[in-house]
Amino acid sequence: KKIRLTTPEMVSGFINVCSKYECDINLYDGRNVIDAKSIIGVFAIAQGKPLEVRAISSDKSVISSFVEDMRKFEV
Repeated sequence: KKIRLTTPEMVSGFINVCSKYECDINLYDGRNVIDAKSIIGVFAIAQGKPLEVRAISSDKSVISSFVEDMRKFEV
């Protein structure tokens, strides 16, 4: 999913959503890979630019739920 985090409130909300999942979630900024549950990491790269987020899970229900949760952050 392509997302954009433009305000500190959006970053905080994004981290809260990601933290409810047991699986790993990565945030990609070009060549950088950040743990999407890391407040310091996400704030460091979330400067209003498009980012890619991926949940790492083989459970289709987890992925489906994650995709739905990411809709509010979509580009």
